[in-house]
Amino acid sequence: MKPITKQSDKKTAFTIIELLTVMSIIVILIGLLLPSLNMAKRYAKEVRQRAQFHSIGAAMELFSANSGWGGYPPSDALDTAATPLYYCGAQKLCEAMMGQDLAGFHPDSQFLAACTDGTNKLYNNNPVGDPLYPTEEANLKLRKGPYLETEKVSAYRLSDLYANTGSNLDPDLFVLCDVYNRVRNRTTGKGVGMPVLYYKANKANTKHDPNAAYLPTTAGDNGYIYNYLDNDDLVLLGLPGSTTPHPMASTQTPEVFYEMTRDSRVSLPDGWPYRPDSYILLSAGFDGLYGTDDDIFNFDKAPGQ
Repeated sequence: MKPITKQSDKKTAFTIIELLTVMSIIVILIGLLLPSLNMAKRYAKEVRQRAQFHSIGAAMELFSANSGWGGYPPSDALDTAATPLYYCGAQKLCEAMMGQDLAGFHPDSQFLAACTDGTNKLYNNNPVGDPLYPTEEANLKLRKGPYLETEKVSAYRLSDLYANTGSNLDPDLFVLCDVYNRVRNRTTGKGVGMPVLYYKANKANTKHDPNAAYLPTTAGDNGYIYNYLDNDDLVLLGLPGSTTPHPMASTQTPEVFYEMTRDSRVSLPDGWPYRPDSYILLSAGFDGLYGTDDDIFNFDKAPGQ
């Protein structure tokens, strides 16, 4: 008879060394994959941001052709006919695309923060004052647009983004925001983007020198095609919820705006910008700061720039 072999009662299991080895391999693999995943995520966001700029660009052409304004909207910040005194390029872009109350652009607008044509109230914006001119029904029938789809556009009041807009900017006025969701809506807690900055070209001028010691001032543009001050009061507010200033602010290094938007292929003593005959749109990019290398514009830079 064959002897009966007694089977071992011991159960097969991993040793501590084996478990630690497997865990180490997993950690190493995650470490290798994370940078690639982050790069893919950032690239996807950049694609979305460029798509947003493309949509705004198409809407701007519709505005130029059909709004009754006669061209692209202005971007200059100074508004001497209203209080507060500043109504920056980002705010004027939103009015052109959506109207100050998001119900469409009024062709009698003079792009004033007080939402009037200089005398009569054109937009039913907060704080609500006089009734719309001449009547609400007639007013709304005159509106053009909105040129962007209201349910898809990221339009927020400045007070949704900033706890304090200072004495120069009206917190109740809207801006269009980018796709990066860098900021928390102060009311809802939802992630929202930074304001899209808008600069209109002054085609009568010829200067775009990032090294000039005499940049535009509040008294004049000093011959510059683009004026960085068009959005400076907004940029000076800094990154919402942070003490970090934007590098592009007038109190930091405003020359960076001209360096980032200069077309290096054009060799002129005073420099030359991209899109010298139209306008520039600027997103603060992934880091939420204007004036850093990840900023996104509505143009493609030359290779190597």
